[in-house]
Amino acid sequence: MKVWESDGRLSLLELLKADAEVTARLAPDELTALFDLGYHMKHVDTIFARVFEGG
Repeated sequence: MKVWESDGRLSLLELLKADAEVTARLAPDELTALFDLGYHMKHVDTIFARVFEGG
């Protein structure tokens, strides 16, 4: 909620990296990897091709 209310001034990733409870379980590089949009969107072109080509 802090990030949402900050109007773009705060980063969820940076807040998570600063949280001791989170960093006790995940290393900073693991957190960064989880926020990699490239990984999460790697199949977008394929999906759009299938949707708009009808199959």
